[in-house]
Amino acid sequence: MVRSPVAQFCSVRRALAVLLAVLATVAALSVVSGQPADAAPSVDHRLGQGQCALTGRVWIPGRGCARHHCVKGATMFKEGHDAELCQLQGRKGAEFARPISSRRCAELGRIWIGEINSCASNPNRARFVVTNAPQCRGAGQVYVNHGEVEGRYDECVSPGRFDKLRRIAQRSHQSLNQTALDRNRFNCSYRGGWVMRGGLCVKREGPVPASQQGGFYMVGDSVSWRADNELAQRQGGWILDLRPGRRLDELPGRLAWFRADHGEPDQVIVQLGTNRRKGFNQGDFRDTMASLPATTPVLFLLPYRKPNGDNAGPVAATKKYARWMRELAADRPLTCLSDWPKIASSHLSNLVDGEHPDATHEGWYARYVVRAWGDCARHLGL
Repeated sequence: MVRSPVAQFCSVRRALAVLLAVLATVAALSVVSGQPADAAPSVDHRLGQGQCALTGRVWIPGRGCARHHCVKGATMFKEGHDAELCQLQGRKGAEFARPISSRRCAELGRIWIGEINSCASNPNRARFVVTNAPQCRGAGQVYVNHGEVEGRYDECVSPGRFDKLRRIAQRSHQSLNQTALDRNRFNCSYRGGWVMRGGLCVKREGPVPASQQGGFYMVGDSVSWRADNELAQRQGGWILDLRPGRRLDELPGRLAWFRADHGEPDQVIVQLGTNRRKGFNQGDFRDTMASLPATTPVLFLLPYRKPNGDNAGPVAATKKYARWMRELAADRPLTCLSDWPKIASSHLSNLVDGEHPDATHEGWYARYVVRAWGDCARHLGL
């Protein structure tokens, strides 16, 4: 049967309408994200709309939180799977969340985004104070900027405390931000060698009290950072010092930080070596480890990075650091090695990128660490 011209025209008009609607949707996504839109953007179904906003990523109605598209005025800061994060553009722009542990995040009154293992942060560093901030837990909270570094993390305070701090700042001719930082006991507890006295954070005078000395210390990079919560749940007595991007050459400074509050550690786990740094040699590494008493048990989790064809330099550095650890363990007493490369390479499906445990295997990694220490303790007769 031959279709009438009118019917044919209506069919064409409907097709054009559908096409225009699709183009409008794609264009809208492109405008919102500030980035070229994919035909079918990858989404992270784990995040709700509010959590998505806190990461700076675009929420796609009916689909979820876009993994690789940021809101207008922002660009991708981190592309790592299950850890995607945006940053605000501009000289005073910063990332929308920071790798602060869930425990510290709660102490600071801020919202923990467990799906990306980060604490919601104010990306606009030009705004020193934000009222009714979405990054704060509870309605009406006031977000106060500090430095977002160890011992100077941003905090959320109640309106009543904010008014009190503002009056103190006016009387002391000091900025409100500094006034708040000086009186934040949680930040003070993360600043090695500082204590609260008379409501103020001040440098401790004298040695570390005997009641605070020692402890089980684990220092690591993003591999362990992803499993921070799971490790804390299994080993609540461990002092976890885990942060993305941490390098082996940072070990001396991290030991100094621990000693400022606890003296020498009783046991140490070192999970470093996946991030390279020029200028730190094997002699520096040995000197750092020699600063620990020979009676301190140490476990090295050997670093691993899967070769992918274009990461030859980082892979070579990782293998070099692993060699340093093996050679040190051969002549240092009370020192163990755990062959993480062997375990990781045989469980690549548990890793998101050939290096980090994925979101569903953070508990698996935490169990590995605890088991590795148990094996070490038994081997050393502890």
